[in-house]
Amino acid sequence: MSETSAPAHSPIHLEEPAYQTCYAYWLRLKGQRWAPAWSEWKWSEIPLDLVPYFIVIDVTHDPLDFTYRFWGSANTRMHGIEMTGKSVRDIRSPVTARTTFDQYARVTANREAIASAYTMQSADYHLAHQRTALRMPMSNEGETVDRIVSFVDWRDSQNLITDEHIQIYGETSV
Repeated sequence: MSETSAPAHSPIHLEEPAYQTCYAYWLRLKGQRWAPAWSEWKWSEIPLDLVPYFIVIDVTHDPLDFTYRFWGSANTRMHGIEMTGKSVRDIRSPVTARTTFDQYARVTANREAIASAYTMQSADYHLAHQRTALRMPMSNEGETVDRIVSFVDWRDSQNLITDEHIQIYGETSV
């Protein structure tokens, strides 16, 4: 696939306005390419109330790993932990770590955005909370995914999920 050709898959259909806004911005940046460069991303183009729900992931290859470059403040409140500079493998719930790693790997391998069910599970046998996870690839050189911009909107149930996390893992200093 050349730098200027986009994947032949169907575009993502997102009903929630916040997701539509984020995805439309990424689509505008990428144009006819399969992904935009990270240097093109401008936080000032994103509605301010959505920025805390973003995560930016650095992708390393050989071995494949995903490290959090930016961990929005709503994610810190939601998960009760700051993950900037940490690997997705450091996620406390093995279920959530595995699911998240697999989604990032899919974006990296297929070089396309995905919207999929993101399940945050406090522990293997506790209630799982699902939201849509929008994962959008970025490529500085136009050949490989080197960053992923992720958006998960937890605004309607953040307090419930945060309370459950604290119950399972205890308070953490953030």
